[in-house]
This record gives sequence, C-alpha cells and structure tokens, in this order.
Amino acid sequence: MGVIVENKRNLYAIGVISLLLSAILTSISQVYYSNRVQGVHPFLFTGISFFLTTVFFQLITSKQKVEPCWKEARSSLWKLNGASILAFMGFYFALKYIEPAIVSSLEMGLGPLFALLLAIQQKKRVINAQWGIAIGIFVASLLLIGAIFTGKSAVQTWDQSSILGVGASILCGLGAVLCTVYSKQLSQLGWTSSMILSKRFYGIILLSFIATYDVIFTYLLENIGWILLMTVIGVLIPMYLLQKGIQYCEVFLVMMSLCFIPVFTFFFQLFDTRLQWSTITLMGVLLLLLFGILSVVLEQRARSVS
Repeated sequence: MGVIVENKRNLYAIGVISLLLSAILTSISQVYYSNRVQGVHPFLFTGISFFLTTVFFQLITSKQKVEPCWKEARSSLWKLNGASILAFMGFYFALKYIEPAIVSSLEMGLGPLFALLLAIQQKKRVINAQWGIAIGIFVASLLLIGAIFTGKSAVQTWDQSSILGVGASILCGLGAVLCTVYSKQLSQLGWTSSMILSKRFYGIILLSFIATYDVIFTYLLENIGWILLMTVIGVLIPMYLLQKGIQYCEVFLVMMSLCFIPVFTFFFQLFDTRLQWSTITLMGVLLLLLFGILSVVLEQRARSVS
C-alpha cells in the first residue's frame, strides 16, 4: 500500500512540474516569437510550425489502433479547424503589434467571458458570481486595451496595426473557447488527443501558406533556425507537458497553471530590450489573473456540488 501511495505522489509531482514547465516554456516562446516576428510575416511561423506539428502528431496517431468516426466527427472537425484559425493565427498575428503580456492576458482572460456568453446563448443558468467575474474581466481588459492606445503599454507607441492586433487578440480568446467545445465533442466520439491534434491545424496551414506564398522562400532559409526552435520548445514540448499535467493532476490545477502564463510572460518580456516596464500592464495582468483564479474556483465548486 505504501508503495502505491508513493507512486501516486511521484506521478502527481511529475504532473505539477510538467504544468509549471509548460507554462514557463509557453511564456518564453511568446516573448521570443514577438521579438523575432517584427521583421517577418506573422504567418510565416504558423504555416511551417503547425505543418511540422501536424506531421508529428500524425506519426503518433498512425501507431494507435483507434479507428476515427469520420461521419459523426465531420462537423466538429470543420468547426475545430475554424476555431483553431481564430485562436492561433489571431494570437501570433497580435504578437507582432502588441506586447506579449497583453496578448496572453486577453486570450486567457476573455475565455471565461466568452464561455459565459456561450452559456447564455445555450440558455444555461448563470449565477451572480459569474456575472461579477465577467464584469471584472471586462474592466481589466479595457484597462489593458486603454494602455495600448494611450502609449502606456510596454510598446509605448501605437498605430492602425495596433487596432488589428487588439481585434486579433479578442478573436483569439473566442477561438480558444470554441476549440475547447469542439475538442470535447471529438473526445466524446472516441478521438484521442493525438488524433485531434493531427487534424485540427489543416486550416491554419492552408491559410498561412496562401498568405506567405510570395515571401516564404525569401525568408525561409534565414529564419528556419528559430522557427524550428520555437516549434519544438514553444509548441511540441509545452503540448506534451500539458498533456502529462492533465494526465496526472486534477483539472483545477491544470486550469490554475494556465492562468499564470500571462504573469510569466510579463516578467520574461522584461528581458526584451524592445519593450519597457509598464505598471498599467502589470495591474491588468494581475487583475485578470485574480478573476481567472476566481473563475476556476467557482467552476471547481460547481463540479463538486454536481
């Protein structure tokens, strides 16, 4: 019995460390990508990186003896590809024009707000505490957006591209919620994580190559090094570590770890000389962290009651 308990503790520790490393690597990659993308097309990375990611997970899927239900899954798969376009292409586009901590915060912070709107659209019951969190998230998001357009963010300047960046960040938050919904539908149909990850990025790959077909060969050779590096440490490894965390830890801890990514991103971006210290950004990030944690706690309590 003691050996079993010790093994469970060890697996739990592995899960916690995996979640922490996943959050840290994700934050580092966001800051590094934001710096490198200033001189290249924002979708040069998404096309190559997600093509390699798709190939990687397709190789894993080919070794699994699970037959996908194509007919039942077709609709969810199409919608997941569309949602992934919003989530990932929106995110990487926004990183070119807005400081990483704000992009990361809006993506993570607006998730609960869009989830609430989705619940209302589906005529589900919404408690007062959820409304309070939604209002808090909205106010904190306005604070961050205000920092951008008053020149008080870490970038300190803004132009018309910044407006597109904010719009992309908002769409990114919406896409992240929809990705969760459609991924869950596929999981309920018996699709494994690897199967989903091998099929969800087709839309991103297609649109990225269409957007960069005229510059991809010009920029590819001189940028392939950091693109491959970011694909490994910014996409593949964090996804693998997150999956390990999900496997060994409770959902509550997984969601909490995701809430801290914008905080890590804020402090890692201090090493980027292109960006300056922004007190308003820090305030907005911490506010969204607070409301994000409250949202996770509230959902955990709801699960316990049900």
